[in-house]
Amino acid sequence: MGELPTNRDNYVVHWPEPPHVRLADHLRGTEECEIEFMAGGSERGSLLHFTGRDRFLIFQPHADHPQHLNRIKVDLGRVRQVRLLKNVQMRPLEELAQGEIDATFPPSEIQVYSIEYTDGTILCGETVGFVQLPAGLCLYFSSEDQTISRVFIPASAIAYSQIGDPIGKKLVDENVVSEDQLKAAVDKQQAMRKLVLGDYLIEQNLITREQLDAALQYQEGHPSLRVGEALIELGVLTQEQLAAALSRQRANRGRQLGQILVDMGVVDPATLKKVHARTLGQPFVNLKNFSIHPEAAALLTAEASRRLGVVALAVEDGSLIIATESPLSTAAINELNLLVRMRIVPVMALSDEIHAIQEQSYGPAPMAGAIIDPAQIRFGEVDEELSAAPVVDARVEALFAHGSTLELADAVELDSDRVLLHAIHRLLDAAQRGGTLDIHIETHGEERSTRISFKKEA
Repeated sequence: MGELPTNRDNYVVHWPEPPHVRLADHLRGTEECEIEFMAGGSERGSLLHFTGRDRFLIFQPHADHPQHLNRIKVDLGRVRQVRLLKNVQMRPLEELAQGEIDATFPPSEIQVYSIEYTDGTILCGETVGFVQLPAGLCLYFSSEDQTISRVFIPASAIAYSQIGDPIGKKLVDENVVSEDQLKAAVDKQQAMRKLVLGDYLIEQNLITREQLDAALQYQEGHPSLRVGEALIELGVLTQEQLAAALSRQRANRGRQLGQILVDMGVVDPATLKKVHARTLGQPFVNLKNFSIHPEAAALLTAEASRRLGVVALAVEDGSLIIATESPLSTAAINELNLLVRMRIVPVMALSDEIHAIQEQSYGPAPMAGAIIDPAQIRFGEVDEELSAAPVVDARVEALFAHGSTLELADAVELDSDRVLLHAIHRLLDAAQRGGTLDIHIETHGEERSTRISFKKEA
């Protein structure tokens, strides 16, 4: 239990749809749900507030419950899963014209999943879609009558989750690699993870076996030294060489199996990307064959497109279809939602093709790390203005960190929205990490600039 939001008009149930599916009559009103608790037992009632970002939900028990007149705030840390009781009809989006999807590996309509709860129990089966939210995972299941049931599992209840076949199995199933090639790649991955620093330095031709032996002997007389430090003291390595080697070693230890297969020349990057898209149930688009819809391209600025690594492809059924090299984070999806005021439907494409379209649409990319913003921005409690000049992200963040107001000049052009979004995201991220936040926005049309005041408390 805890204090409830004082204004019931602020209650909202935001339960997302799977990316490439429309759910008929999805969240048209208060949803009936069943909540299962980690400690055992369950309760049925009306779901009044759920965002997928908050660490709580609000529901009202059914009429036969002693507290049926009360609105109850439930901490998601106590919850095992939330199931919506009403199933809904599903209809696929017809967002991409025939021939515009690279059909070498069409997207999977069903993905296998496995979830291990923190109490050790395991849930597994097949899902027709999933959405990862900050607070947990939404899963969608097909019923015998072709309707869709919806379940949410809080992140706090999940010890481990796997959705879709592992990339290695999918590559074998699609006859892209053989069992022997996959085994060789797995063996190489395991060897890379076990390789100690000395052997790694020899493998990279940075030192010889004799130099390593000398360092180990030197280390015996100086037990507080690590091998790398002994090599530096003996003049075999510089501090910079050691730091670079350690960084590469960490990267290799975390190297994904698919990338190792690419390094071995067994599979090419494009095929790997297509198979990865299939495991996620997403279409893979060959942008060389895709006709960009002009009304879609106009929705994204050059800055937003490059920073988020996406290009807008088409607008269909109230959704913006965007191409991305890798699955987008929830924060990126939310930012795109805020920018275009539309549902975002991602498809996957090759990074080279995305960059080519960005060059074609927006021209050459500006210098890295610079924001060209013609609007004047004033940060309260900081006696400084940023005018029409390149400003690095770090400087914007430093100014914002010291202020309690953000003021935008009257004539704010579209690209200037990036700074406003950046500021708001910093505030929301801070609040999500446990603080409380009040935001007050004053806008006066053409009379004065827009002012955003905020108060942040630990």
